[in-house]
Amino acid sequence: MIVVAHPDDELLGLGATMHKLIKEQGVVAHVVILGEGITSRSDTRDTEKWKQVLEEHHANMNAAGSHIGYKSIHSYNFSDNRFDSHALLDIVKVVEKEKEDFQPDIIFTHNAGDLNVDHRYTFQAVMTATRPMQEEKVKTIICFETNSATEWQYSQHPEQFRPNLYVEVSEEDVQAKCDAMSEYKFETREYPHPRSLKALKVLAEYRGYSMGYELAEAFEIKRMRI
Repeated sequence: MIVVAHPDDELLGLGATMHKLIKEQGVVAHVVILGEGITSRSDTRDTEKWKQVLEEHHANMNAAGSHIGYKSIHSYNFSDNRFDSHALLDIVKVVEKEKEDFQPDIIFTHNAGDLNVDHRYTFQAVMTATRPMQEEKVKTIICFETNSATEWQYSQHPEQFRPNLYVEVSEEDVQAKCDAMSEYKFETREYPHPRSLKALKVLAEYRGYSMGYELAEAFEIKRMRI
């Protein structure tokens, strides 16, 4: 199960890896998108003002997901870049319900130290919803990096992203990720913005040669129970 804050986050850090795992290993992947992802572009939250854009933005989810092969995508409407205006418990309850319905073994989510407040709340909600009690079925929690949120945090942050897991991916996997990202016209930017398609490819090259691969995606294992 992939638990993210905004539409497009389900692609940025792990789209190529998910494409590989679904295609080569038959992994069944379910996406939970907690926030609506647009309204912070106004001074105050006004969902009516952004209604048409939100509808299109959310329609892009399924189009994007089809490039990766996600089994299902469920979305919610927590306030964009205002997750701290909600009780954390409300977000936890959503993650708990989705977890109960889908019964995942592994959850992928945001890094704890991302600059974006919604990412940090999402991480905390996942950790809270999967407390390692005896009956907990989620054995592994893995964090990914999110372009324009992870690398923009200051370098001495105590929760800076520290990858300890690298997945080799192919050009086909990275292209599927880029094709999926192209569906999000409100999020894709021109290079050198980190959410440009070129930047996604450059990051895959960087993570690849760091480990002796041509292309890779990087992750940080936060908890693994065996």
